[in-house]
Amino acid sequence: MTDLPEEGQPIEAVPTVYSGTTFRSRLEADWAHTLDAQSILWQYEPEQITLPSGVHYLPDFWLPEIGTWLEVKGPATPRREKAVELGKARACRCDGPCVCAWPGGEMVLLGWVSERTHGDINVARSRSGYASWAAAHGPSAYFALCPWCGLRQWITLRRPWQCRACRRSLEGEELHQPHDRVLPFGSGSAWSLADTLAIRREVADQMAEAEAAGSEELRWEDLY
Repeated sequence: MTDLPEEGQPIEAVPTVYSGTTFRSRLEADWAHTLDAQSILWQYEPEQITLPSGVHYLPDFWLPEIGTWLEVKGPATPRREKAVELGKARACRCDGPCVCAWPGGEMVLLGWVSERTHGDINVARSRSGYASWAAAHGPSAYFALCPWCGLRQWITLRRPWQCRACRRSLEGEELHQPHDRVLPFGSGSAWSLADTLAIRREVADQMAEAEAAGSEELRWEDLY
């Protein structure tokens, strides 16, 4: 793993401490910062996996609330064979409706260096900007906010579109790709943990109010 290039050249990874964890590189630490800013729970290198090929693989992050592995790739580490193999092995193989723990099975995501902020002239050294990612296997990964449980997450466009946590429908919700530039990255993350927790509490309060209303249709109309 390498960090961002210095004046166009790859450099050795720099171990970086963030939130009490020592990461192998600054890029990994910046991804952890990004996940925290979106209230996405993460675990760093929690499990070494033996792939079907017999090769051992230690993914960078496991996101337990949304059933997603995240492998961070710097500009000088293009190989992704292990992530692709894991993605194939953990994808849904249900015959009929999906009954996996997470809709579509476990997702494997590749996290890249950031999309640069518009007008950033110091491109090579920037650690901010917007998050860039891709699915290691299968359809493209899209970033979404579940209006039901408040969790931010990545999903694929394989239907039905469901929240990976609460399994409620995400049909009709906004889905974003990296080029949409909606997910601030690393030290440039605009959302604080307090901001996202407040949003999740607000969503939970709205859901509790709706449940308390029961079948009173007039109460639902009042919400709008």
